[in-house]
Amino acid sequence: MAIKNIEMDRRDSVSYRKILRRGGFLSASYLSVSGLDVMRLKKLAQQGKIDAVRCAIGKSIRWYYREKQAELAHLRGEV
Repeated sequence: MAIKNIEMDRRDSVSYRKILRRGGFLSASYLSVSGLDVMRLKKLAQQGKIDAVRCAIGKSIRWYYREKQAELAHLRGEV
């Protein structure tokens, strides 16, 4: 999957975030608070090494990464 780009309006964003969480994705802000380097996660996603979803909600851009892949990258020392 690598990176999937999605554009939506604010009304759809709440329901889509729930779908992402059920699918095993976590927001970049949550991962950042957990100690992961989100810039490195973004680079790994651009290289196709981990799955990511880029959500454009109006002018705001939010990134979501697959939780298990982000944790494995952290354990390998990549992030």
